[in-house]
Amino acid sequence: MAIKNVSIVYPNKFTGGIACLAVHVLNSHLNSYRDIFSNVYFIENYSEIKNNDAILITLQYENDYFNALKIVEELRLKNKNAIFIAGGPCAISNPLPMAEFFDAFVIGEIENTDILYELINGNFNVQGVFLPSKLDEDKKIKRIYPKKLDVNNYPVKQQTHESGAYGKAYLLEIGRGCIRKCGFCMAKCIYSPPRYRKIDDLKYLVDEGLKYTDANKVALIAPSVSDYKNILELCEYISEKNVLISPSSLRADTVTDELLKLLNLKTLTIAPEAGSESLRNLIDKELNEESIFNAIEIAKKHGINTVKLYYMVGFPNETPEDISEIITLTKKIKERVRKVDVSINPMVPKPHTKFEMSEFNLNSKSTIKYIEKELKKSKVSVDYENFNSMVTQTILARGGLEISKALKITKTPSKLASYVDKNIYLSKLTKKPWGFIEL
Repeated sequence: MAIKNVSIVYPNKFTGGIACLAVHVLNSHLNSYRDIFSNVYFIENYSEIKNNDAILITLQYENDYFNALKIVEELRLKNKNAIFIAGGPCAISNPLPMAEFFDAFVIGEIENTDILYELINGNFNVQGVFLPSKLDEDKKIKRIYPKKLDVNNYPVKQQTHESGAYGKAYLLEIGRGCIRKCGFCMAKCIYSPPRYRKIDDLKYLVDEGLKYTDANKVALIAPSVSDYKNILELCEYISEKNVLISPSSLRADTVTDELLKLLNLKTLTIAPEAGSESLRNLIDKELNEESIFNAIEIAKKHGINTVKLYYMVGFPNETPEDISEIITLTKKIKERVRKVDVSINPMVPKPHTKFEMSEFNLNSKSTIKYIEKELKKSKVSVDYENFNSMVTQTILARGGLEISKALKITKTPSKLASYVDKNIYLSKLTKKPWGFIEL
């Protein structure tokens, strides 16, 4: 029996990759086949890969495309017979901007399927696969996904490291998809319907994970961890194992005294997204000020005196009053706690979301600077992504095959930005290049 050598590459640093569940899922899934041997690589060590049969790259973020194309071009020289396969949320959402670099894209989730096995063995006639060589925009590519999440092939033998984004943590996926309907969120769209694991399955996965890893923490993974109906029972079970619990996200309106007692948080993170309740309603972010202040009061009872806030600006129909409300709300929160940190960025209109056709608001840059100046008066720290990076992200998220051809020529963010007509991708769209992807 000939063994197929396969490499999984996370196109960025080890610290982010080791905290990416997809990397562990892929490695566990592929190594479950007797005739496949797979390994995981990162930006620091991918150059070691040679003479492989297949190379898989997970596209988690658009701005990783530049690393990914460099990796693919280098590795094709040392892996002449390899098939290059892309997957991940960006591949599902819109594979066209990277179509020049890959032989196949997996549109969906690989659990309970043999889709990767078939591709690695040269069978391209499988559902849920986009082949750039056979691009037909009239043909729909239907996303594949398991109807339920079970324990089969869950990656309980995970590599952990202190430098990981969650620390030395075992990653426990509670659920996939989201019961909320935030209009700007791509994850809600590409991982629907929402699916949660059974509590008994999660307890089993906790036991297995702590048996096979040296983790000192369990990181709970889900779009909104606290929306899980058995979250208290799960946290109680984990805390009995004498390890820490780190939730990837909490909703302010689901924070309870019992939950915070189990989590040992040092910072309460809240994502109002918009300052005014009217704009939050418009973007389908169902969260009122009462819930925010209630969560803060509960947090203070548990010694949590630092709050991290996430906002976006540049929504359609946003008014100067909405911007002022960000400042007002933040100042109200600062009056209640010792320290407030704010992260604020422009809204990127992503494919398949409510705002997929909307413009990217170039005025967001000055809006963010104004908010920063006003909040510094109240000793609130403000951070934000590089604005040009957000512009690039928008181009990469909404582009078509022409962006892939441009990337092949330009290879860097600055050269891409000067090579293409940015206005085409930042303005309101009249067509959807990703329209052939059926979620």
